[in-house]
Amino acid sequence: MNTIMTFEQFIQEARARMQEFFPDADIQTVSVEKNNGVILTGLSIMEPGERVTPNIYLNNAYQSYKGGTALAEIAAELADVYRESRLDEEPVIPAITDFEKVKDIICCRLINRERNRERLEKMPHKDFLDLAAIYYIPIDIKLGGDCQASITMMDVHAAKWTVGGEDLYRHALENTLRLCPVTLQPMEEVITEMLAETDISVEMPRSTDGVPCRVPLFVLRCKKGENTSAAAMLSETALRDFAGQHGDFYILPSSVFEVMLMPVSDAPAGPESLCLTVREINSSQVAPNEVLSDNVYLYHADTGVIDVLE
Repeated sequence: MNTIMTFEQFIQEARARMQEFFPDADIQTVSVEKNNGVILTGLSIMEPGERVTPNIYLNNAYQSYKGGTALAEIAAELADVYRESRLDEEPVIPAITDFEKVKDIICCRLINRERNRERLEKMPHKDFLDLAAIYYIPIDIKLGGDCQASITMMDVHAAKWTVGGEDLYRHALENTLRLCPVTLQPMEEVITEMLAETDISVEMPRSTDGVPCRVPLFVLRCKKGENTSAAAMLSETALRDFAGQHGDFYILPSSVFEVMLMPVSDAPAGPESLCLTVREINSSQVAPNEVLSDNVYLYHADTGVIDVLE
C-alpha cells in the first residue's frame, strides 16, 4: 500500500520534478499570506535573465494528489501552468514609496477586519463596519494577453508618504470607482449572462400566470475589480440611488467579489435567518480567502446609516 506524502514532502517532490522540466531555473519554495489568514505555499521558478515571476501555488495540487491523481500528471500540469503564466515582458512598477507617483492609481479593497487583525497592524487602512478598506497599486502585466496584478500597500511602503487618514482613503476610493466602475444588476440578468457563456440551458421559474418569477436580489460590484469588487458597497451614490427606488435594504456579503442587495420589503425572511444563510454559504461554498463577512448589513434609506446585523 502506497503511503501518502505529507504536504511538506509533496512540496519537495514537486520542486524536484519542476527542476527536471526547467533545469536552468532557480526554484525556491515560497509561502504567501493571503486574505483571511490563508497561507498558500508554492514555487517560485526563476529562469536565467528573469527578475519577476509568478508564484505557482501547490495547495490545490496536493489535494489532487491525495485524491489519486498521479504525480507525473500533476507535475506536467504545474509545468504548463508556469509556461502559461510566464510574463511576456517585465512589468513597470511605479515608485510606490512616492505618493505623488501613485496618487492617481492607488485603489482600495474590502477585507474582514477580525479575520485579518494581525495583517492590519502592518498596513494602512480605514475601518468600515466590521470590515476594513486596504490599499493596493494595480500593475499591468503581460501573460500572452492583458492581466492585472497588484501590490498591497504595507506600512513599510507608506512610511514616506505625506498623506494619510481620510485624504488617503478619499484618493483610493475615487480611483477605485473611476478605474473599476460600479455596476448593479438584477440577479436574473447575472444568471442569464453566466449561462450564456456555457452550453447549459435553464428555464427561469415562472408564476402560475406564466410570468418569470422575480428574484429579489441585485448584484453590486466593481465590474473590472476582481477581488476589489466588493468595494462597490463603499459607493455612497450607488447605495443612495438604490434606496431611492427600493427603500430600506439588506446588504448580503456574497464574497470579496460582490455583494447582494435585497429590499427589506421583498425579503423572504428576517435578519436572523439571512445571517444564518450567509454563514452557511460562507462555510460550504465560498473559499476561505474569499469570505467577506458572516454578517448582514441593513441600509436605512432615510439616513444613509448602515447597521451591522450579527
